[in-house]
Amino acid sequence: MQNRHSRALAVCASLVVFLAACSEETTTGSGSDASTTTAPKVVRECSEVDTIVECLPDGSLLVDYAPDIATEATGEALKIGTINQDTGAAGAFPELTVADKVAFDFLNQEFGGVNGVPLELITCDTAFDPQKSLSCAQQMVDEDVVAVIGGIDIWGDGIQVLEDNGIPYIGGIPVSFNAARSSVSFQFSGGIWGAVLGEANYAVEVLDAKSVAIIHAQFPPIADAAEYGKRYLESVGVEYKVITVPPIGADMVAAMNQAAESDPDAIIALTADSGCVPTMQTAKQLGLDATLLLTGACAAPKIIDSAGDDAVEGRIFNLEAELSDTNPDSALYQAIAEKYGPKHNFEQQGAGTVSFRSVMNMYTILRDLSADATNPDDVRAAISRESILEAFRATVDRPSFFGHPYTCDGNQLVDLPALCAPQQTLGQLSDGAVIQVSDWIDVGALL
Repeated sequence: MQNRHSRALAVCASLVVFLAACSEETTTGSGSDASTTTAPKVVRECSEVDTIVECLPDGSLLVDYAPDIATEATGEALKIGTINQDTGAAGAFPELTVADKVAFDFLNQEFGGVNGVPLELITCDTAFDPQKSLSCAQQMVDEDVVAVIGGIDIWGDGIQVLEDNGIPYIGGIPVSFNAARSSVSFQFSGGIWGAVLGEANYAVEVLDAKSVAIIHAQFPPIADAAEYGKRYLESVGVEYKVITVPPIGADMVAAMNQAAESDPDAIIALTADSGCVPTMQTAKQLGLDATLLLTGACAAPKIIDSAGDDAVEGRIFNLEAELSDTNPDSALYQAIAEKYGPKHNFEQQGAGTVSFRSVMNMYTILRDLSADATNPDDVRAAISRESILEAFRATVDRPSFFGHPYTCDGNQLVDLPALCAPQQTLGQLSDGAVIQVSDWIDVGALL
């Protein structure tokens, strides 16, 4: 029998299964929504080649940008920043920064950077400190970066500094008002708002819930997300109860008991990192029958291991991705993570996938902007803060790396104009693996 850790590695297995060379019939989905599709073919047997670029899966977002052979970029680099909460008392998410490093290594060593110009990653840790969020942003100004890849910045204060200097803030997981509303922010995630809407919709439409409890931390953006959930539940006539807990050291026993008093059919817990384990364990200890829905961050292997099999079995998480072994971007992600991840101790599953997506989506924009460049100077001239902002603002249903196509017109989710792709999918943990249980949920349409 597999131990908990080895089985936890299957949490995002469907995201990271590397495709075989031959096309085969594969069943995806579940129940009545299951469908049969043809798995895309890779260029040739990957065991026969030394580089990933030689066996890119057909249909991947990067296929049209790939060189014929692996090419390493050299020379003066194009600076890209990343701001993330790598450390902090209320949670640490270093996997997002690590994912950026893995993606940059691959692009520089095999794709020749951006038309021969290497990418340099400038990192900064906010450490759950609003002042460090500001100082990180000022560092990006001082380093003269052309864009910043978002991570998780709970406070998001530094985004205003980026906006004041016209620096694009691209992707990550939006958990602050600035990340969700800034005119220079472009997000391929629904953040906490998309999560609560997607899970509330699933509770109503699939679980046939008549009563839903929402537990959230006393933190303004999370409280605002809970309001979005309330508005949706009210609109469909479903009873609800909202329980607030402190952002640090929450008493989940008391919170779960309060939720149980309303006899809910589903409990949506807007917790992450340190709050995930006590939430799942408490639900198990109290013997609650209600379906427990959590944020995708709670599906990280370290959390699954800590919570224990009995506490995690059957839990539902928001994914923002398609868990399909026929997805060519998933295949490419797996290959890159296996080759370039060990250097950085990268865990392939978890929140890092969102940051990795952000890098790849940004990369295709940079390549398009410099498509006509014939030398490094022309590349650098074509890529500027202004040209990147203009390119993202013009996107309409642009393909996203193993995500929902994005449109950055400011109208995808009411009052949150930076969320270009708030759509959600949900997965359920079953015997150590997360199985996708929903199609894409257009959360913007729910309100």
